Amino acid sequence: MHTDNIKAGESWLEKIKRYIPGYDGYVNKDNMRELDTLLRNRLAEKLESNKTHIKNAVLTLSQSGKLFETANIEKLEKKNENIISKFKSAARGYSGAFDIKKVNEDTLNRLYEFDYNLFSYAENINKDFSDLELKAKTDIKDQIELVSKNLDDFLEKFSERENILRQ
Repeated sequence: MHTDNIKAGESWLEKIKRYIPGYDGYVNKDNMRELDTLLRNRLAEKLESNKTHIKNAVLTLSQSGKLFETANIEKLEKKNENIISKFKSAARGYSGAFDIKKVNEDTLNRLYEFDYNLFSYAENINKDFSDLELKAKTDIKDQIELVSKNLDDFLEKFSERENILRQ
């Protein structure tokens, strides 16, 4: 059987497990907060990997005599760092969001799907930063705007996660 067919038949929980070993679910309430922390830290790690692309883009621009454009990349770097910080410092369990009496299976499935999509967002942002590094040799303005917008969207999307747990 083809790998894509196998992956297509996976549940959201199984897809998340490919990203985070040990992410066996929110079913065990004792582990909910730890799993939440694990998820946020893994997302932060994915964004931390963008630092190399940022440094390389700044170096390329500097070597090309485009020092004014490095200021815009530094703004992206600060935004990336801000999101990393938010992921790492968010209260465990989102200020009581996990203190609900029961998380039903439908809510769990929506949460797994949402979490899986967060990793897709993170991968897309990583690609955006990789493209930023490559485009530093040519015209980088549009790519800077794209990365900035996608970082904003990612942070907004992450904040929506709490709403799923409160339903």
